[in-house]
Amino acid sequence: MSKGSVRVVLPVNTYAFLALVQRILKKHNEEGQDSPLAMLMKASVEEKRARCLEVQQRAEALRREVEQLMGEKNRLQKELLGTVRSARDILLGIYAQSPKDLGEWGFEVNDTPQKSAKKASAAAGEAP
Repeated sequence: MSKGSVRVVLPVNTYAFLALVQRILKKHNEEGQDSPLAMLMKASVEEKRARCLEVQQRAEALRREVEQLMGEKNRLQKELLGTVRSARDILLGIYAQSPKDLGEWGFEVNDTPQKSAKKASAAAGEAP
């Protein structure tokens, strides 16, 4: 078998990769002084493997926490959106003659005419 036809796959998944590191360390320790990896494998390899596993687990916990927080944020923002829309509508009723006054309430008020979807696509060179 030629060297060019052999592929040794290294796992991309962190847990699979760390399991491979663990198996290499185990075999290295079994071989003892006769291990061909004696110059390569030092105590720091096990320390790095353990730290990498710890960091991976912490990152996953933080990812779960971020997902929960984003879900809560999205729910609250959706509730607030209803309140803001209602406030806009009430204020538009009050300031029907001068809608720009909603700017005093923090709203961005645009009074330029908006292109219709058909006109906008035609202006962009798209077929109707």
